[in-house]
Amino acid sequence: MSFSIRPIEAGDKALWKALWNAPEDSYLKFYNALDRVTDEATETTFNRFLDENEPVYSAVAVDDTGKIIGFINYLTHRNTWTVENALYLNDLYVSSASRLKGVGRGLIEFGYKEADRLNCPKCYWSTQFENHRAQLLYTKVGVKSGFLLYRRP
Repeated sequence: MSFSIRPIEAGDKALWKALWNAPEDSYLKFYNALDRVTDEATETTFNRFLDENEPVYSAVAVDDTGKIIGFINYLTHRNTWTVENALYLNDLYVSSASRLKGVGRGLIEFGYKEADRLNCPKCYWSTQFENHRAQLLYTKVGVKSGFLLYRRP
């Protein structure tokens, strides 16, 4: 399978949005979050990707027909332990039909290159405990942080 990875563009909106929140095969469907992310949040998120004043970014994996088959959304933020910012890989998704073909690894490696470009020595992400397939990849391209993630109820 041939694919390339590039920064998202304004013309990618419909295809990105389909992978983001389509009811049959999407990132929000995978995480049972279709009813928790509003259309307004989706629109705002996409617009932030295109705003050079926002520290929020996205890149897409595109197959040889031009179809978007995956994406990675990431952001930079301050860090109290270093002078440099950190890069958080906020969302990573590969369409069901394109999994186990190197797309996920390629997207993470793109994130690493972006961390270097943006001078963010710390690059990190999280996943659900039950997402064992993703963890098989993550243990090959990263190391466990030793921390558990908590959030406000």
